[in-house]
Amino acid sequence: MSDPSTPPLPEDPRDLHLLHLPMGVFVADAEGRLLVCNETARSILGLSEEGVPDARIGALHADPVWYAARVRAAVEATLAGDGFEKAVGHLRVGGDDVYVEEILRAVVDPATGQAAIVGCLVDVTDEHEAAEQSEALRRRVEELTFDIGRVLHANTSTLLMVNQTLDAVAQALAPGAARREPLAAADAAEHLHELAQALARRLERFVASCDVERRALVLPEETWAQLEAHVAMLDGYRERIGVPEMHTSALRALAAAVGTTVRETKSGQLPREATRDVLRAADDLQRATCLSQVLATRQAVVQMDTTLRALRDFVTSDVRAHEMRRRIRVQQMVRDALAQLGEFAKVSAVELRSQAIDPDFEAFGSERDLVRALANLLHNAVKYSWRRDRGQPWVAIAVRSEDERVVSIEVENWGVPIAAEEIAHGLVFELGYRGKWSTDRGRLGTGIGLTDALRVARAHGGDLVVESRPARLDSLPEHHRDYHRQPFLTRVTLRLPLASKSGRSQ
Repeated sequence: MSDPSTPPLPEDPRDLHLLHLPMGVFVADAEGRLLVCNETARSILGLSEEGVPDARIGALHADPVWYAARVRAAVEATLAGDGFEKAVGHLRVGGDDVYVEEILRAVVDPATGQAAIVGCLVDVTDEHEAAEQSEALRRRVEELTFDIGRVLHANTSTLLMVNQTLDAVAQALAPGAARREPLAAADAAEHLHELAQALARRLERFVASCDVERRALVLPEETWAQLEAHVAMLDGYRERIGVPEMHTSALRALAAAVGTTVRETKSGQLPREATRDVLRAADDLQRATCLSQVLATRQAVVQMDTTLRALRDFVTSDVRAHEMRRRIRVQQMVRDALAQLGEFAKVSAVELRSQAIDPDFEAFGSERDLVRALANLLHNAVKYSWRRDRGQPWVAIAVRSEDERVVSIEVENWGVPIAAEEIAHGLVFELGYRGKWSTDRGRLGTGIGLTDALRVARAHGGDLVVESRPARLDSLPEHHRDYHRQPFLTRVTLRLPLASKSGRSQ
């Protein structure tokens, strides 16, 4: 409701009266009948602008019983020598809801015991409705957060079952010696290459085993030419198919085509051993392509599982049960984070290296949040590591303290670069942002890992520092077009205050 225009102020402040107050003021008897009120009160209460107001203040309240109780409380407070009653009242004025900040004080005649009520009203309808909307939104967000948390929890349970199934399939498809320890996806690619070469050599011998006169009796000449083309394709599939993710499906198609063609040869027309060798090599290659696909899928499932767990914890961090902060050994925090990433590192064929950590290093805070932040950093480091030409790819963790107040937990990997401008402008910390090189080789991600880790670090009085530079001494210059296609060393440092002897951060 709009406020009435304010009357001009008198020259002498002693002449101020109720009309000039920027709030509604009224006087009512003990029964609630209005005796007098100023223009602001008339406007708020929807009363005529002239004459004695013909209304009962209690009847204008949405809950007259609530108002009567407040009047009694005001009278009792006055008799006890206390102050006034203050609350937000709900009025019904002309069919509209009006909310007022209402202050009541009773005036009691000691001789007769008669009481009158002096009240002040301030229209807070807009503020009240905004607060109600905010509270409704907060409750809805909280409900959605719990719903999202339940959905993500269900998905992680499903992914666990899928991963267990894929493990069993991988063990069944793996060569005999490898069944005790299923290959990683990267190792399976090398195994695939070896079997492709083996099939090419056996197919060459198969083609050479048939003289020119008998070739036409066994297969049409165009089919022989196709088999020779298959040999060339098996030998050069890496160069001809430039996308590594397509190698598996291409080799499976080649192996199937070779097996189908050789099985169509007339019985007894070719050396049995050469035919058997080709069919066995084709079957081995097909089985290996299935194994490679299973391992790649398992790696994606484990990566997705880790990502969903981190996302679930991030989304529900503000609504789950509060965790009391306490002293936490950095050594144990690192161990817990490494344990969470062990399966993902294993299927990704990435070695996790951790130097000895001083057992006296302690932080003060939420163990769950700090372990999650460190696990996010490890997850990124494993995910963005490249397979090395020599030796297994690795992620290294080092913990050090340059002074007695801060401990630094460094996570370093060799592989995907982060552009300097993304670090300088803080883009890597923006929620949902994924670096321009982060999708290298189809890597999945949500863009919340560094955001969450930075939030946790700063909530604990710490910080997060990101560095990324070319790994080789003879690296390409920055202006070179392939500058970001060479391996980078990326280091992310979680810096936390060391816990003091009294138990809190220094």
